[in-house]
Amino acid sequence: MSNPSAESPPAAANRRRSPRRRALLSGKLVFGEGRAIDCAIRDISETGAKIRLTRGEYVPTRVFLIVRRTATAYEARVSWSKGPDFGLLFVNSYNLEPKLPAELRYLLQIWETFRPPLPGAQA
Repeated sequence: MSNPSAESPPAAANRRRSPRRRALLSGKLVFGEGRAIDCAIRDISETGAKIRLTRGEYVPTRVFLIVRRTATAYEARVSWSKGPDFGLLFVNSYNLEPKLPAELRYLLQIWETFRPPLPGAQA
């Protein structure tokens, strides 16, 4: 009797550098002169994310993804798109709490409208 694993076709190679974790997070996709649209983050890793936009929404190849839960803005490149889903490859990340470089301060304005309420703040 032969070894069944030897007869099985090889598993498809995963080209990701780090494993993705399934998620359902709120995000904002920012591009152009500060245009921001809502998105759902379906999975995320250290190197990228899968996001879902409203049907019919399209974005340029260079964007920022703001993740509400972590107060992080990821500079990203769109690596694929299929229907309302888009794959992002992270180029750089910025914590939105400390001081940002001057050319990225517009992200703070978007973050302020999107961030979770601070503890003890009135709604």
